[in-house]
Amino acid sequence: MDELIQVLWDYASKYRLEGCYDLARKTEREEGEKMAGLNRERLEAQGTLTKELDNLCDNLELVRTVDMEAAFICGLQLGLALK
Repeated sequence: MDELIQVLWDYASKYRLEGCYDLARKTEREEGEKMAGLNRERLEAQGTLTKELDNLCDNLELVRTVDMEAAFICGLQLGLALK
């Protein structure tokens, strides 16, 4: 990701991404975040949140973020190509 695209990504993810969810997706996302937090708390309370499980969650989040950035770049490039 070059510097210009990084600036655009940072701006879009901070100020514009939230407005791109329809009501159903926003609700689904909020519920998913809530359940993930509750499950993490339960695992910590039971002492079953292992370092490996914590790393797995972090790695899946990294993959999701990289995929979102790639989708953003693809959409930006497509828009520029159609210009």
